[in-house]
Amino acid sequence: MKNIVFFAVACVLASHEGIARAARTEPGQETIWDQIMASQARKGLMQGHESLQRKQYGRALEEIRRALAENPKDPVAHMMLGVAQYWNGMVDESIASYRTSISLNPDDAEPHLLLGISYAWKDDQKNAEAEFRRATELDPARADGFMNLGSIRESLGDYSGALGMSRKAVDLDKKNPLYRYQLGSVYRKLGRDADAVEQFSEAVKLQPDYEDALLELGCAQERAGDPKSAISTLRKAVDLKPGDSVARMRLARLYLAQGDGAKARRIMLDAFHLTPEEGGAGLQMSVAFSGGKKAAPQAGASDLEKSGPQAAPEPEPTDPLSMFERNLRRVPLEQAAVMHMDAVFLPRPKLVKNAPGESSSSLRRALAQASGGGDSAPKAVRRDYPLAAADAAGREAQIKKVMDDMRQVMREAPPDADARLGMNLTFTHPTDVARTNSDPSHPPKVTYEPRQVGNDMGLWVIGTSWMALVAEVLPEPGAPGPPPGDADRWTALGLAYATVGESQKSMEAFLNATRSDPKSVGAWLGKGVAAAMSGDEDGAAAALRRALEIDPKNRAAADGLKWLSRPTNPKEASKR
Repeated sequence: MKNIVFFAVACVLASHEGIARAARTEPGQETIWDQIMASQARKGLMQGHESLQRKQYGRALEEIRRALAENPKDPVAHMMLGVAQYWNGMVDESIASYRTSISLNPDDAEPHLLLGISYAWKDDQKNAEAEFRRATELDPARADGFMNLGSIRESLGDYSGALGMSRKAVDLDKKNPLYRYQLGSVYRKLGRDADAVEQFSEAVKLQPDYEDALLELGCAQERAGDPKSAISTLRKAVDLKPGDSVARMRLARLYLAQGDGAKARRIMLDAFHLTPEEGGAGLQMSVAFSGGKKAAPQAGASDLEKSGPQAAPEPEPTDPLSMFERNLRRVPLEQAAVMHMDAVFLPRPKLVKNAPGESSSSLRRALAQASGGGDSAPKAVRRDYPLAAADAAGREAQIKKVMDDMRQVMREAPPDADARLGMNLTFTHPTDVARTNSDPSHPPKVTYEPRQVGNDMGLWVIGTSWMALVAEVLPEPGAPGPPPGDADRWTALGLAYATVGESQKSMEAFLNATRSDPKSVGAWLGKGVAAAMSGDEDGAAAALRRALEIDPKNRAAADGLKWLSRPTNPKEASKR
């Protein structure tokens, strides 16, 4: 199976600040913005650029098309059109536009870089690498070109090549935190934690709010045997991005190791949100299922309650995408929205017999490697689906089209891979439906997604390297779980499984936690999350109600119940 670049592809159009921070280059290097500003005749392109910055991708596409019609021989206009097409999910069209731009101006490195990004999105690493190399040949000071080459080599499992390219990027731009982060990630995958700590520390010095680097740094410090520094670093990560459940899980584990259960419980309590939060950027949910297996009937939470703390069966949702469909149906008819869907296919690690003298950590290493490179690297698919305001029949047709395409993506999942699905449903024209005390410029969202951290670095493709930070602390099959009666450790284990989409294993852990301490609010919230991830909304609501009985002021439980009570029938939803 071919792999895809998962991180470290800088978005050159993120914003003026994003360009300065995420795609900073050596003095004299020309950016797309420079090229647009070179001619006042390109006012249409300037408007398109501004729309891209505002993430108004449909409007940007229209504005740039009009500008191109006025000057069809403008290579920058074709390049900008490719950018707008990319962000509208028209990746094949973006490739054609970049090629046209290159034909009109073969010596411009920028369209080669952008073309490589589109090829990488399509999992065409051969052509992606060729275009990135061409960009660096045309502009040897192009640090982001070397960064992208490093990403390609890393996704192919060539860590030596990735290390060389990443070092080159850092040499060209020592003050770019993203390049430091990428180099640190390569060191981490090579097992060179001391070098990784150095690079992640430099990234944080350059950009103190770089939460991804703080997460990696804290985990590296823990592996290096420095729990005090790790706690301090992970605490900063959580303070910066409270929605990072991975950071919360790792921090809670450290507190528990030091015997501080109270702090562990407090830090985990905000890790379980299945809620339309005010001020959010869209609905976000995640689900997991295994490709190549026959689906089994889904067990409800009440069934699992009776199963005991021993190994429970791992049935999968009859239709893993049904949760996505139900949430699409909750969008009121007069509400326009865009659904962003991400699928990551993770090859299942294979157990191998230990070599003489080898420890029993082969599975843990294999799981961690699943977020690395080579044959065990994940493959990602990203899709954007617009929903327009419509009548009931029109909305039904839109939902059917979206679901048909998503199911086609799932049918293409390799038979030996597990799938992780993420959804972000953003209201593009918010209404006051079911919202009386909120700013309509901030739509609600369902937040159980393990890493609600945004995209600070303006990346074209978000990374999945954090999965390895979860995998390295998961127990191996057959290994004993937390001690009976230790609700906090069972809750931490359930959170770890939930962050990587393992709903059934997380449910097992949360069941053990609630049995160990029936008054653990975090355990009941976790049960609600695990049930929702499995498609058992009744079980999720029951668990959240129990959390509210224990803590009537718990916001996560109250807001989760409010969301789960919304109807899925478009006509009913439009009346609310």
